[in-house]
Amino acid sequence: MNMRIQEDKSNLGLIEISSEVLEVIASIAVTETDGVHALQNNFASGNFEKIGKKYRGRGVKVETRDNEVLISIYVSLSTNRNVHQTAENIQKNVSQTIKNMTEHDVEEVNVHIINIK
Repeated sequence: MNMRIQEDKSNLGLIEISSEVLEVIASIAVTETDGVHALQNNFASGNFEKIGKKYRGRGVKVETRDNEVLISIYVSLSTNRNVHQTAENIQKNVSQTIKNMTEHDVEEVNVHIINIK
């Protein structure tokens, strides 16, 4: 599903950003967050990789609904880190990075901690 961004300032047309692009942006933001060990496969990405299709948004699921962006992050954290603070930092980094790159707000960033390594 694509997210649509309509600019009222010009009549140049419509901009659509695919959910795969948002997944890549979010995954970069997560891996740059201090305390993150790695992104983890969720069920869907694991099945895509099994059939040989490269899944770039590994560990990130983006859903767009009524032009709202909802993101789920599946992550493994590093040891000796404050879990709550690291999860909040992930939420802030993902929201801010997508806002900076697409000028669109993220409604939700849900962090699922799969493992601590």
